[in-house]
Formats: sequence, structure tokens, C-alpha cells
Amino acid sequence: MQYRFCFLFCLLALILGETQMYSVFARAPATAKIVFASTRDGNSEIYIMNPDGSKPVNLTRHPSRDLAPAWSPTGEHIAFNSDRDGTRDVYIMDANGKNVRKMFRRLAYREFPVWSPDGKKLVYTNAADWGIYVGTINSQQEERITSANFLGGWPVWAPDSSEVAFISTEGPWAYSLKVVNLETRKEKILMPKEEIGKFFDPDWSPDGTRIAFYWSEKGIYVIDKNGRSLKRLISSASRPSWSPLGD
Repeated sequence: MQYRFCFLFCLLALILGETQMYSVFARAPATAKIVFASTRDGNSEIYIMNPDGSKPVNLTRHPSRDLAPAWSPTGEHIAFNSDRDGTRDVYIMDANGKNVRKMFRRLAYREFPVWSPDGKKLVYTNAADWGIYVGTINSQQEERITSANFLGGWPVWAPDSSEVAFISTEGPWAYSLKVVNLETRKEKILMPKEEIGKFFDPDWSPDGTRIAFYWSEKGIYVIDKNGRSLKRLISSASRPSWSPLGD
């Protein structure tokens, strides 16, 4: 009898020219939209389009490089990266592209923002020290949540906002899949077990019990949040994403 695992949308080389696809459906606006970054007009801009690919709209229209968009949980706002003020940092705009503002007054090299499930915070990488940080929306508060002994990337919130999964690197092949508890700041290494490898793109299951991730040159794996029950789901695939129901 086969185990019922999550339905993983394995985004296999999903490329539209030089287009980058990001988080998809939102509860607002009422019509579902896909947000993405593209250089289709010669510069990296943030667009939205209908789920069937029709009616793409350039939201940013700025000579700077805008990329890495992420819907807020309500779909009312989009966080993204831009170097429009000289340093790549996190910006927020309304879903229609208006009211663009910096998240922080002090510029820093913050990258790849991800919204917390309640929409009150963002987690991101600060390239100044390659730490994982959490910043509060409409506040100038930010805090490093990972230790200073390694470089961090690919952070993603647990569904209950109590933990963040991320990838740490301490050398060319010293990659680790870790989880940090936001209350205690304790870090747990889920991977590697015995075999080294390069790990990317962690994604929590909707119930917060498992994490899917990409193991370079091996495929998509899933592991329990406590580090047990490692299983490969498919080879020759990357960028896993759970279905909303996790089934």
C-alpha cells in the first residue's frame, strides 16, 4: 500500500523566457492572480497576470532591477526586492502596484522576503552578514534569528509561525537543512544525516509536521520536522511546493 504524501507541484524548469515565478494565488484581489518577475521588456520588473497567462500587467515600471515578489497572506500587498535606492533591499507595494515604500529607512542588502502566515512580519536574508532575519511590518524592528557561525538562505515560515526552516552553508559542500525555534532560538539540524549534499528550497507541509526540499542531483525529498522518516518522492525535479490541503 502506498503512503499518501503531499501533492507536490514540482516546478520542472518552468521558465517563460527569463521569467521567475513566485507565490501564486491570493485571497485578494477577488480575481486570482500570479505575481512574477520578468525581463521581457529589457529590465527586471514585477508583473501580475491571470492564472491562464493572460493580461500581464507591469506593476513596477522602474529603471531599477525589481525581483523576488511575494504575496502577503491576504493578497493586498506584495513584498519584493529592488535596488532603486542604490542597494538591493525589501520594498512593499499594494497589489495594484501603488504605494511603493521601503520596509526600512536604513538600507541594507536584504533579499528574498517571505511573509509570516499572519502577515505581520517578513523573514529574509541579509547579505551583509548572510544571516536570517525577521522584520516587523510598519516598524523599524528587525532581529537576526540564526547564529553567526554560518551563512543562511531560503528561509520559510512554519504554518504556525513558531519556527523557520532554512538552509545553512559552511563550505562548498557543507550544506544543512535546519529549523530554528523563534522563541528559544534553538536550531535543529534535519539534514544531512550521514551523506553530505547540497539542499535547497525547503517548504513546510500545511500541517507543519513535514518539510519538503530539493537535494541537488537527487530529487525532491520529504522529512519530518523532527528529522525522521526521510523519503525521496521523485528524482530529476526541484522546487517543491505543497498543495493547500497537504494531501
